[in-house]
Parts: sequence; C-alpha cells; structure tokens
Amino acid sequence: MRTDITERFYRVYTDGNVDRVPDIEFGYWPQTIRRWLAEGMPVDLSEDEQEEMFPARLDRFFGFEPEGHGIDLQLNMMPHFKEEVIERRGSSVIMRDTAGVLAERYQNEVDESSIPRFIRFPVETPQDWQAMKQRYRLDDPCRVIFPGDIRAARLAMQRGQMITVFCTGFYGQLRNWMGMERLSYAFYDEPAMIHDMVDHWSALCAQQFERLPADIVVDAVFWWEDMAGKNGPLVSPGVFRKFLQPGYHRVMTAARKRGCSLSMVDCDGDPHDIVRNWLEEGVNIMFPLEVAAGVDPFAWREEFGMELRLRGGIAKQPLVEGGKAIDRELERIKPLLEQGRCIPHLDHLVPPDIPYAHYCEYLDKKRKLIGK
Repeated sequence: MRTDITERFYRVYTDGNVDRVPDIEFGYWPQTIRRWLAEGMPVDLSEDEQEEMFPARLDRFFGFEPEGHGIDLQLNMMPHFKEEVIERRGSSVIMRDTAGVLAERYQNEVDESSIPRFIRFPVETPQDWQAMKQRYRLDDPCRVIFPGDIRAARLAMQRGQMITVFCTGFYGQLRNWMGMERLSYAFYDEPAMIHDMVDHWSALCAQQFERLPADIVVDAVFWWEDMAGKNGPLVSPGVFRKFLQPGYHRVMTAARKRGCSLSMVDCDGDPHDIVRNWLEEGVNIMFPLEVAAGVDPFAWREEFGMELRLRGGIAKQPLVEGGKAIDRELERIKPLLEQGRCIPHLDHLVPPDIPYAHYCEYLDKKRKLIGK
C-alpha cells in the first residue's frame, strides 16, 4: 500500500482521510445522450462520441473526478477474428464480431436497444478451446507492456495518482468464449476444459503483473464479471470456489506482491451469494449494487462488515420522476455514506427515460449530500 496517494477514491476505501467522497458516475446509453442533446444539453459531441457509453468529453462537462491512472495489460485476443456482417434486418444486423461471436445486434444509432441475441460462440468443444488458446499465447511477443504506458504510470505515481489495472473476470472471460448456456453445462460436462481455461487465463493475467517494472506499484485491480441476475449469481458459491476462485487467488496474489490493497468487481444483478468468495481473495469493492435487482447494500454491510466496500447503489427510477423522488432516494443512501467506505452514484448506465433536467437536478442534490 502506498501512502503518497492524494486521490479521494483510494483514501475513501483505505484510511478514510478525505474531506468528502469523490464525485463520480458511470456512463450513459447512447440513446440517452441523443435525448439530452435534443433537450438542449450544451455539449458539442461528435457523432462517434454520441455512440459511446463513456465519452470523456461528457464526463468533463459534468465535472466528474478521476479514479486513478490505468495501465493497459496486454490481454487481448491475438489475432482477432475478422468482423463480418452476415445479414441486415432493418435496425439490426446479424454479424460475427472480432471475438468470433455470431449475434443479432441493434446498432447504436437507432432508438431501439437491447442486449444482443447471441447465436453462436467460438468455443463449443475442447478442440475449439485448444484453437482459441493459441490466440492467447503467453509467449506471444505482443504481450509486452508498452514502454510509453510504463513512463505514464511512473509520472502518475509522482503526481500521487492511484495506479489501476483492469482484468476481465474468470466467469466473464469464459462466457465471452462459450456463451452462458454452454458454459453452464460445461462446468459439469467438461470440467477439465474449464479448469484449463481458468488456469490459462490466470497465468496470462499474472504474467502481466510480473512483467511490470519493480518500481510500479499497483494500487487496485478492477474486474469485469457481470455474472448475476435479479435472482442471484449464475453459479453457486461451491462452483465458484471449485472452478473460478483458484484463478482469482493466483492473480490477486500476484497483485498483492505489487502492493495492491483494493480490488473492485463490476457485477450487475444480485451477486450476494458469492460476495464472500470474492472477499476471501481480496476483491473488496462491490459495484454497481443494482437496486432494481434487489441488492440491499445496508444488509450487505451488516453481514460482511467494513471489509466490504460499496460503490453505486442509487436507484435510477427516482430520476425518471424527479423532485421529491430524488430527495427520498438520496436520504435512503445517506446512512451508508456516513458509515464510510462507500461511494454513492447511480447503479449503472443512465437510461434514456431520464430527462436531462432531472439528471442535472440529481447531480446538484447528490453534490450537496457529499459536500461538494
């Protein structure tokens, strides 16, 4: 753990020595951005920026604060599949993307939106996995972290910024390769393949930490998982412990050797039943705490104690209504803010049913609550 970090995000979750929590949020649907521009939001965004979920120019306009300096690990597929459109269907297309996934997708520029309708994934058999494994070779010379990224990280450390790395989690990565349904069966039908997938992904992630120069301190690891729905996680705690947790243990051990004390998992839905599994491996920040999925951050804090850090947890529906509904929602979350180790913000991307005026009203009221 470093003691020279000045950013609020880090100190809220460690020593608590801050004047207030950071003012951060978590992006927007492209349809939301188009609505707000039509409602008079005074931001000059390019067409490409309007199709992004996390446009930096819009975050700067709202005045959100930084969460540290990220180092890009070389975890990508090498080489990618060739992207190709198979069929066009009005506002959607059937296409194979660069990850090899065949799906029907809405295009960002249309007002209709949905998650993709997945048709086929590149890994269906152990033989497919052996072919995919070659696209993630540990000895690929492209796995070297760019010198420019190292120089930027050193400069960020000198400025007192938190150093973060981003990894796709083990369920998330295997689902990217196999899809949810086939992966669910494979835990039982192909356990040796699942163990090999987790072992290989953890070896690749750990290798990236080991390739960082000795003077680079990693303060936090951010994991993307999305492995739960409103009825709970997509695997049981036992399946998590048997198949996925060894991967987390290996990578978090490598991270702790670099000074890491914080680790956040981005998991939608209600992952309550596997929170303790993550905590055992040092993954100690839960995000985004989706209220509509039934997440109760107050109950989580009571059950898991202050070891559990919280981020998100503000319901989006009150912003649709505006006014007193926003007041009630912020009053609901206030006790967690007072306990500490909690950074409140909306519990996911801002959807297009929230008017621009209501979002601005929410930001004003939230900033008063946090003392900004």
